[in-house]
Amino acid sequence: MWALTNSCAPASDLQLLISRAFAINAQTDAQTANIRALLNGSAAGLKVDADLRWYFLIALTERGATTKAELDAELANDNTTTGNLAFETCLAAMPTSDAKAYALNKMLNEEVATSVRTALVAGFQRPIQGALLEPFVSIYFDNLISVWESKSYEPAAKYVTGFYPSWVIKQSTVDLTNAWLNGAGKDSPAVLRKLVKESQDGLIRALKVQVLDK
Repeated sequence: MWALTNSCAPASDLQLLISRAFAINAQTDAQTANIRALLNGSAAGLKVDADLRWYFLIALTERGATTKAELDAELANDNTTTGNLAFETCLAAMPTSDAKAYALNKMLNEEVATSVRTALVAGFQRPIQGALLEPFVSIYFDNLISVWESKSYEPAAKYVTGFYPSWVIKQSTVDLTNAWLNGAGKDSPAVLRKLVKESQDGLIRALKVQVLDK
């Protein structure tokens, strides 16, 4: 894919599409270094505007290839609404337990705008960080009912669907969901149960795909 990034027509939509796809799918240290090169303007004709800079920075951040100081500097250069939202995504996307706890605690304990909630979920739920998210699975279930009872529908539903452990693609996650549905959540509101069950359905589909890929 890196070869395609450099061989497609400069300034074309295809170049932009492939560059973004490369960044989000990078797996090796060398590929991560290539994301940095894209950020620095290595691809002739690729317009690296503020939005694309943040896109590359999020990809670098989830791979542990940025620092808080770098992100602070980027925000200082793009202290806009979209810049601040991307910054929140970066903070939550850092590959550390502290970063995940930051996103979860902010969602649970602060009154934040819908756009900020979306940004936090985007940073918390990174597909390549499934193992990092495992310790937060039980925390998610422990807080379902209290969140539902203490918050209005939109933030409560965002927690239920946005923080469901969709990237902890294991049978144990399915089992924990069933345990909640049949235990603590047995008599919870029908809408809450429905949202949890729908999230579980997506995980079950992912598990089936995972089996086929082996």
